[in-house]
Amino acid sequence: MAVTQKQGLDIILTEREYVPSVIQIQILNDIAGILYEQLAVMKDATPDTFEKYEYAVTNTITELTSDTIPSFPWISVTVYNVGADPVHIFINEFNGQMSDSGTMVDPALPSGDTFTIDMRAPKIKKMFLVCDVGKTATVRLFVSCKNYREHEREEVIL
Repeated sequence: MAVTQKQGLDIILTEREYVPSVIQIQILNDIAGILYEQLAVMKDATPDTFEKYEYAVTNTITELTSDTIPSFPWISVTVYNVGADPVHIFINEFNGQMSDSGTMVDPALPSGDTFTIDMRAPKIKKMFLVCDVGKTATVRLFVSCKNYREHEREEVIL
C-alpha cells in the first residue's frame, strides 16, 4: 500500500513531536531575514534632504556628477524646463545621438514641461543636459537625496 504525502507527514509528526517547532523556527528565521533586507532598502530609499538647483543649458553637454554637485547620488529628481527651448535629459549615462542637421534624435523635454524620475534608492549618479544646436533652456532641478556628506550609509540594526 502506497503512503500519501499527508499520511507520511502525519507519521513524522506523531513520531517526532519537535519537527513542527523546528519548521516554525526556520520559517520565522526566513521571514526575519526578508524583513531585515526590506528595512535596509526602505531606510536607504528615505531621503534625508531636498535640494534645488538651476542650470542654463546650451548645445554643449552639461554633465552633473558628484564632482560638481556633492549631493549625488540622488533618489529622485524633478526637472522643470523654464527656458525657451526643449532640453534633452540623460540619467547615469549619455547615449544621445545627433542627426545631420545638428539636432538630437532623442526626445526632449518641451519648454514649460516637467519630467520626474524616481529610482526609489540613491541610484542617480550622473545627469546630462543638452539642447539642440542654437537653442537654449533653463532647468530647475528638485532633488531628493541621502545626506552622505555628514555620515556614511548606516547599517540597519534590529
